[in-house]
Amino acid sequence: MKYIAFFTLQILLLVGAPNLYAQTPKVKCPRNFDAKKFALVQKDAAKHKGETVAFDAEVVAIEKGYNDKPYFQACFENGDTVWIASMITGNYVTVGRKLRLLGYIDPVAADDEIGQRYNKGGLQVRVFAILDLESKSLQMSDAFNGEAKDWLEGIMPKNLE
Repeated sequence: MKYIAFFTLQILLLVGAPNLYAQTPKVKCPRNFDAKKFALVQKDAAKHKGETVAFDAEVVAIEKGYNDKPYFQACFENGDTVWIASMITGNYVTVGRKLRLLGYIDPVAADDEIGQRYNKGGLQVRVFAILDLESKSLQMSDAFNGEAKDWLEGIMPKNLE
């Protein structure tokens, strides 16, 4: 009788296991930005300053930013690129890595030495949350903890300026 109960329990666990994984909540992290919207923003960057954006891109170049945080170039699916001023140390920021980025639009200021040196387009995104699309791991800036948590729940944070 013990053996029957044991094997029945084993079978139930095996059959029930896939259902447990299927019910695991997924990270939502919505997107609201792409290459087409980026092209529109470039036409009048000052108008869009502080606008919160979330998008997928692949890292194509990395430079050293302020406070040892990466200043990197990311590529949209169509090949257009945008410079990213990260607020996070960014263990996930490696060339070839596909990321979902959350931040806000910020034209490069005249006194921004790093932005002026690398970014000839004059427009950057200040990123405060980075989701690695392969591992689904998230890194975020403590200063924007609330916004990042909202984003994880599927809520796009409000504009920051």
